[in-house]
Amino acid sequence: MSRRSGPLGFGTGLLHHVNDPASAVRLLRQAHEQGITYFDTARLYGDGRCEGLLGEAFSHMRGEVILATKIGILPPARDFAVRLKAKLAATLRRLPPLRSIVPAPPVQFPEFGVFDPARMQASLETSLRELRTDHVDLLLLHECALEDVCRPEVLEFAEQAIRQGKARAWGVAPAPDAMLAIAASGAPYGDVAQFDAALQPAFILPPKLTITHSCLGARFQETLARLSQDEPFRERWSTALGKEATTAAIAQAFLAHAVRQNPGGLVLFSTTRPERLRSNLDAATLITAPDQAAAIAALIAGE
Repeated sequence: MSRRSGPLGFGTGLLHHVNDPASAVRLLRQAHEQGITYFDTARLYGDGRCEGLLGEAFSHMRGEVILATKIGILPPARDFAVRLKAKLAATLRRLPPLRSIVPAPPVQFPEFGVFDPARMQASLETSLRELRTDHVDLLLLHECALEDVCRPEVLEFAEQAIRQGKARAWGVAPAPDAMLAIAASGAPYGDVAQFDAALQPAFILPPKLTITHSCLGARFQETLARLSQDEPFRERWSTALGKEATTAAIAQAFLAHAVRQNPGGLVLFSTTRPERLRSNLDAATLITAPDQAAAIAALIAGE
């Protein structure tokens, strides 16, 4: 990846929850206008819709953005016949006389662990078509396990994608336990490691780039719950922040802490609301003093 983003990247896992596709595209372009150049997506996100939104937003300015997508998890089938059958069943079941006769549409789930060469190739080609580009800057193995990165055909596929110019770099995006196992094994895992911010990047053997995500995960929710019951804890937060400990201020602090924990890397954030873009971007420079950083780190740790 020859272009570099700032310390923050935009994760598109929530993008399909924006009211309509046009609004989602506007949100992406607003993020770019405010300084974001790195955009992370996956075949899975939005049951395959999020890549198409990125393609709509940036196909005319491909050289100005860094696009990362993933292989390894396939969204539920969304072909026309499947969608038509499900819609027909749902419509008929609205009529009480037919509710007990017409079966409910089958629940469809993503397919995990799709690391055979044929389906990896099909997944990558679909991503390129949806993104309206001939290459991605980063191709990640989505929720891979140690055994996946140790398989010669997986490594060969990733390297072949780079040789063919369909990817500029590759890496892994596993669950936390798998990331620790992969890092400890010494197995090759490309140029990038992307993992939950709950893991400390220092514990991971450094690739060329470390990306963290989900800094507003379980610990953030636990902090909000404690604030509603523990007034001294809330006062300590207000003192550390230098302002009222609102939910937005604490979210900003968690994001700022994740940036400090991953110097030289990238931290992903997600939002469906344009008005929150600025506060997320400002978080990158929120913590400047070492004593404030230490105080916020202790509070995030629940101390």
